[in-house]
Amino acid sequence: MIDLYCERLGPGLWAEPLNAITNLAFALAAWRLARQAGWRGPGADRGVLALAGLALALAIGSGLFHTVATPWAMAADVLPILLFQLLVLWLWLRRRLALAPLAAAVLCGLFLLASLAGRSFPGLLNGSLAYAPTLAVLALLAGYDHRHGHGRALQWAAVVFALSLVLRSLDNALCPLWPAGTHLFWHLLNAEVLVLGGRALLRAGDAALDNAASARRRP
Repeated sequence: MIDLYCERLGPGLWAEPLNAITNLAFALAAWRLARQAGWRGPGADRGVLALAGLALALAIGSGLFHTVATPWAMAADVLPILLFQLLVLWLWLRRRLALAPLAAAVLCGLFLLASLAGRSFPGLLNGSLAYAPTLAVLALLAGYDHRHGHGRALQWAAVVFALSLVLRSLDNALCPLWPAGTHLFWHLLNAEVLVLGGRALLRAGDAALDNAASARRRP
């Protein structure tokens, strides 16, 4: 049994009820992403639909981890998170910056290495150091979108993610004051971050189409 969070006081499938139930927020986020992507229409955004699938996988994987609490369940929790982050970054680099596939892949690879390096220090900040690269990259992308007038979705995502990361880091430290822990807020807030990320990517796709159309109209 892996015991990482304040709410778990012993073995058992229902030892983390709040941490388990709040994974429904990720399932709801998957549904919202699919709707944003226009999944019922012929022009559905396949990139955002893939994000919806990963959000659903995250809901299942995290739910498993907060019930069975085994190493394989932890992998089922962590892997969809990492893949979601990589896909968001890939789509943003390709759609917003129009980077070549190789350049985008290199930057995604560097992000992956930084994230894995952060996981080498599980005792620091309750394991939240692994998400420091995510916050840094999210802030950079939000800053770019702000400077170029591309909406505020990523700015809000950065703010909400920063708050969720603080609460995740304080989970065990606040056990004496709040026995349920704060990890449940990591789930609830990050579900909204997923949706905001999808919204920003849809706007990025619209901007890319507009730029391509403008380029075709030029003599």
